[in-house]
Amino acid sequence: MPKLPLTQFEIALWQTGIDYIAGVDEVGRGSLAGPLVVGAVILNKQHLLTNSDVAPEIFELYAAVDDSKKLSPRKREQLAKFIKNQAMAHAIFEIPPHEIDKFGIAQATQNAFFGSIRQLAIKPQHILTDTFAIKEYPEQIQTNIIKGDQKSITIAAASIVAKVYRDNLMVEYHKIYKNYCFDAHKGYGTKRHKEAIEKYGPCDLHRKSFEPIRSYLQDHH
Repeated sequence: MPKLPLTQFEIALWQTGIDYIAGVDEVGRGSLAGPLVVGAVILNKQHLLTNSDVAPEIFELYAAVDDSKKLSPRKREQLAKFIKNQAMAHAIFEIPPHEIDKFGIAQATQNAFFGSIRQLAIKPQHILTDTFAIKEYPEQIQTNIIKGDQKSITIAAASIVAKVYRDNLMVEYHKIYKNYCFDAHKGYGTKRHKEAIEKYGPCDLHRKSFEPIRSYLQDHH
């Protein structure tokens, strides 16, 4: 069977004797509403390094793992289920809007990365991140890859699990906060979303420290 794509970082680490590599990625960092969500995933070394005992249909699903933004919602759902079933460990950590406002987005991102790794059932020996370094962990046990979700299967897997979780959450929130169409834009700053904020004002899910919400609250005091 051919070698899987997006595995060069993992293979290089596995060949040094490392068994457990965690990929982490965030979703919702730039959103105006809803939580920041980080996924962490440790994939099965035996499956990816040797492709041993991997049925062709399972190999095909591993080969389809990519940056979550490049995949259709249906494909993401299928792959998220597959990843959670096949992974050695996975975790989701979310930071609610009021904590993002309290700590700021940079610190909230750090807290979520750290929290997601702490929740993994297996302690990773190395961590792969998309761009960001995790300050709580030593530099030598992490690799920070620009556009990591397009270059590492483990980071891509984490991005898929996190995005599916957060998208589904925003669809559920839409049932409570119907005026904002969270099911459509998932809290991001679309024209329609900004018009709804202007018309109805922000709700509990909105990040009060983010523009244009901060200005709206100042103007409507």
